[in-house]
Amino acid sequence: MHRAIHPFVKLAPIVVASAALIWLAGTPAHASHLGESLTTDQQLVSVNNQFLGALAAWEKLPPSLKSSNLANLVGLAQTRQQLMIALLQLDPKVAAARALPQSIRARMPSQVAAFVEETVRVQGNGAVHVSDNFAGGTSKSVFKLLGNAGSTPQNVYMADASGSERDLHKLAGKKLTFAALRIGDNLLLLDKKQVQAQPQAAGSTTASGSVQATTSTVQGDQKTLSILVNFSDKALSCTAADVGSRVFGATGATVNNIFKTDSRGLVTFSGNAVGPYTINYASTGSCDYNGWASAAEAAAKAAGVDPTQYARVNYVTPSNGSCGWSGLAYMPGRQSWVQSCSSTGIYAHELGHNLSLHHAATPTAEYGDGSDPMGGAAAIGHNGANKVMAGWQPAGTVLDVSNAGSFNVTNVSDNSVSGTAQVLRMVKADTAEFYYVSLREATGVDAGLGASFVNTVSVHRATGNLPTKTYLLQVLTAGQSFSDATNGITITNQGASGGVATVGVSMGGGVCSRASPTVAVSPASQTGSAGATLSYSVSVTNTNSSACGSSTFSIGQALPSGFSGSLSSTSLALGSGSSGSVTWTTTSAATLANGSYTLDANATDTANSAYTTTAHASYTVYSNVTPPTVAVTSPANGAVLSGGHPVSISASATDDGGIQAVEIYIDGVLLARDTGAPYSANWNIRKVAKGLHTIKARAIDNAGLMAEQSISVTVN
Repeated sequence: MHRAIHPFVKLAPIVVASAALIWLAGTPAHASHLGESLTTDQQLVSVNNQFLGALAAWEKLPPSLKSSNLANLVGLAQTRQQLMIALLQLDPKVAAARALPQSIRARMPSQVAAFVEETVRVQGNGAVHVSDNFAGGTSKSVFKLLGNAGSTPQNVYMADASGSERDLHKLAGKKLTFAALRIGDNLLLLDKKQVQAQPQAAGSTTASGSVQATTSTVQGDQKTLSILVNFSDKALSCTAADVGSRVFGATGATVNNIFKTDSRGLVTFSGNAVGPYTINYASTGSCDYNGWASAAEAAAKAAGVDPTQYARVNYVTPSNGSCGWSGLAYMPGRQSWVQSCSSTGIYAHELGHNLSLHHAATPTAEYGDGSDPMGGAAAIGHNGANKVMAGWQPAGTVLDVSNAGSFNVTNVSDNSVSGTAQVLRMVKADTAEFYYVSLREATGVDAGLGASFVNTVSVHRATGNLPTKTYLLQVLTAGQSFSDATNGITITNQGASGGVATVGVSMGGGVCSRASPTVAVSPASQTGSAGATLSYSVSVTNTNSSACGSSTFSIGQALPSGFSGSLSSTSLALGSGSSGSVTWTTTSAATLANGSYTLDANATDTANSAYTTTAHASYTVYSNVTPPTVAVTSPANGAVLSGGHPVSISASATDDGGIQAVEIYIDGVLLARDTGAPYSANWNIRKVAKGLHTIKARAIDNAGLMAEQSISVTVN
């Protein structure tokens, strides 16, 4: 079985504590999701309500008893955080609905707030972390935000209802700035439109809605260091000379020669293979691949090899049974790991990830495309779609087809071709993707190409931008056709000989293809006293194909006991790809206990009720004494700070019962505590890292209640 690198936390059923501060609120309605995510969500709702009850009871304690009654609250916060992390890995959208409003977090003591999700603005480089279990045919991909050297990479999950893994992958390889909920070492992205990317992420559509292919060329010499290591109880079966020839060899199906040939000389791999060095890890231990990497680099450096002089570092280790993968890599990135040292194709696959190439799949199999090393890790050339997206096809060798006709395509394995079509590309309008049509022959680095791909026409689907998976849809022998009824496209192999295939393309009117609408509720989580009225926005997007024309969607709600609600409209008429929204007003009963309650909004296509989608939101009832108010008054939010002089930070705070103190934090670290107005602190920025920083003011009133406000500034 494949074991995910980041498995969700499995916890025993929650037992309600009997301590005086802990109680369980009435059970709210649960979201309409299934399986592990439902079980985890049920546990989270239970703990969430215990936690809110404990917090309310703690706030009412006299100051003299608060410290001695803090342990239960901290323990519940820790358990709740584990469940939040487990749920966001299973279903990020439901996890977003379970988040506590920041107004409640601001009231918590710092020891508790440290385990509760916080709204932050972050900055770093995006990359996808990919583990490959070729034997099991499974893969695990996690998007990472990489900060400065030595900082812990943070996992990023998409909670935006209109977002997907594909949207995250578009951000790989770019410097990113965005707001998110931070939960431990995880970030929950709530709104994909707010992400700032440098350079800007290439879009798949123009303002007018027409699909465009955008790519940047993958090129340059990839100076690579392969470090071979032995575990304390297990040695490698390969030598450095063997690995070096597989990766850097100039002839045959080596990594260097595959990429050099396919890119027409734009990409080469040079470098060294060193070791093996024995490191103090066992093959029967945990899958600590980061620890192995650090130990491998330290051993290489001790032997006189400086890994920092290489653009890529590849760690070659014996197999470890607890990992469940044969290869692992950042996409794009510097590091890759291989646990099958005698397979050239695995080196090509993992180093391909480093260059932003994703998997060559089929609609039903992660590694199903045997015509590319990014599929089942064969030591062969890349498919036509990957060559085009990598920028390796010269001008004139990619023909964009928008009308019916017969077109000749020359063998895409022939690098002597120029000015003649080797790949046909056509728009797949319903999903903003492309079809790529090409011919292959078993020559050069394609000598090991499977017989089914030789002198046949391959039809692939991809988004047009790296990193993205390519999907092999069909291999056409002479006379066979591939049909897309939704877009009205038919592709036919009319015959191939002498390295040239004639491809017939017909384009007619597409047929209506219905799909469930996209539904989002904003904000995902709010708080109010029992009996309060809160407003949400319910947005609906029509995902039916253009041939369906305008569609009408009925809007409904499902509320837990004790709630009432109304919609500003119960239907929306939307064209294909269009969005609309209604206002959703909900009121809780004045007698409801503190706790988180699930609200469901749904949209149904009136032409076919099978196409319906439900989105979830939370209404957190929290009735208690009033906390203080606080604001950072200087510098301004978004300010750019420069120069070597200290920066004066000012804050204001008010409370009916008086303010005990105001604390100023920089990036979560306490800078100063001021017990008298005006509240201020000096921040010396001369030794502060350049980039984005968070200033937070926390006010504590004389009853021990707290509130906080944060701003972001940039230090030049």
